[in-house]
Amino acid sequence: MTISDAAPLAQVPDSHVNDAGNRIIDGPLQTDSSQRAIIPARAYVGQAEFDLEQERIFSSGWVWAGYAHWVEEAGQVHPVTVGGKPLLIVRGSDEEIRVFHNSCRHRGMVMLEEPAKVRRRIQCAYHCWSYNLDGSLHATPYFKRERSRGLPDAADDLGLLSVTSHVWAGMVFVNLATDLDDAAAAADFEQMLAPIISRWDHVDFTRIQLADEREFDIGVNWKLVVENFLDFYHLPFIHPQVGPVSASLDVDDVWLADHIVGGTYPRGAAGKAAKTEESLPFLGDVPADRTESQDIFCVFPNALLFLEADWFQVIGYDAVAPDRTVEHMAIFVDETATAEKYSPARKSLTDILFEVNEQDMPILHRLQKGRRSPGSDRTNLVTHWDQITAAFQQLVARKVGY
Repeated sequence: MTISDAAPLAQVPDSHVNDAGNRIIDGPLQTDSSQRAIIPARAYVGQAEFDLEQERIFSSGWVWAGYAHWVEEAGQVHPVTVGGKPLLIVRGSDEEIRVFHNSCRHRGMVMLEEPAKVRRRIQCAYHCWSYNLDGSLHATPYFKRERSRGLPDAADDLGLLSVTSHVWAGMVFVNLATDLDDAAAAADFEQMLAPIISRWDHVDFTRIQLADEREFDIGVNWKLVVENFLDFYHLPFIHPQVGPVSASLDVDDVWLADHIVGGTYPRGAAGKAAKTEESLPFLGDVPADRTESQDIFCVFPNALLFLEADWFQVIGYDAVAPDRTVEHMAIFVDETATAEKYSPARKSLTDILFEVNEQDMPILHRLQKGRRSPGSDRTNLVTHWDQITAAFQQLVARKVGY
């Protein structure tokens, strides 16, 4: 299914400006005491619910799968899991990134379980069938019970099964529900992401370079990771780096589409504590009215994006189990910011961003524990703060059928 085949996107709701001058979405919450959770507590702990989400969410549309820098050189192969399905991200000899099902066409064995650099072939360890970097079948030793490396007559039909994929902003996205060629995949992806591509059209994402990355293996359900990311209410209580309370309160709800929600701090870069003593070069030709803003968005379901004028942060994650999520957090800067003179500034930036993420870990674990309580079925999101979180939860509930 492509975006164009899917149900129409929900209409962007109206909004109002509160007394503090910040914009709040009108809905989906209508009360501060609903006495009913949008997503039932069992959906955060149950295996059956998790399995259903793997199919109806992670296997039904565009999903973050990994980073382009994981396969920076030709011949690099990086195994990933999306929707519970093993995949291979491969950089071909033509420098193109492709994604394949991580399954040998003979007996279906996973061919790689760890990242690897191969010379020219990907080889299955079971019977040594090997594949070129473009996925085509290369060799099937002794296929005819002879001392021969000849290929079967149906070799053209026995290459690795490709997965619809697209690379954007240093990230690799896949769509397990479609079978599109590269041009069609690019068009479909760009249609899906059009609202944020337009919003960030001042950024030249071909120039971004990795500053640092870190993996966080945490014992929580994936939905809590997203909900916490979209929860601006907790910032003054958990993250002292935000500066004065006035800085954390100065945030606008932003609903670009039902699958792209978040917020913006119009003066966030100025109102929050400085992350570096020296400013890094901007990511492109940033408009004057955007030099101090911070954008925070979830591209449903698993790309959590944070953009300032001079850096770009991504938390992509793999939903591994009902109570386990592996985050892959990467921080990018403009290519000019990789110069040695910016090394202290880059380290200061990445250290504080990793620290902010680590500060959320105890909260996430306690949120997960709380989902074992029947009280979690009677939680109350509040209209002043939680409209964006509710939008995310409603999309989950609609797709899964909660």
